[in-house]
Formats: sequence, C-alpha cells, structure tokens
Amino acid sequence: MVTQTMSVTQLREDIFDVVKATKINKQITEIMLHGEIMADLVPHVEKKKFDWDKYEKDMEEGLKYLRSVGWKENKNFRKSFKLAKW
Repeated sequence: MVTQTMSVTQLREDIFDVVKATKINKQITEIMLHGEIMADLVPHVEKKKFDWDKYEKDMEEGLKYLRSVGWKENKNFRKSFKLAKW
C-alpha cells in the first residue's frame, strides 16, 4: 500500500484520480489543511460476517460441559478463565 499526503487544494483538482487510485491501487491518501492531517482516504475493507449458528453451537457445547462437571471443576475453570486483552 502506498501512502500519499496532499493538500485540500490538490485533492480538489485531482479528486477522481485519487478516488480511483484508492479503489484500484489500495492507496491511502492523507488530506492536509493548514499543515495538519484532517482526514484519511482509505480503501474499503469487506467485513467478515459473524457466524451465529457456529457461536450458538459452541455455546451449547460449553454449557453441556459445565453442567456435566462438578462444582469444584467449575470453580477451577472460572479461576483460569481470562478475558482477551484488547
């Protein structure tokens, strides 16, 4: 990916070329106004759809396991569980 920085005036003159380059060449364009970057023009990225059927199936399997084991195993499982760090 190529990153290009341009002023608003340059962008106004070449808007269609910049948009085409963003789509076809995956170019990132930083738009500057008064010496500050005000916006980025980036290519669109397809979002992955969430698979709710797989999620429900996994949750059911997890609940079956938790119901089948005793309190002590559940307590140990809960102590070892950590949330993902973002």
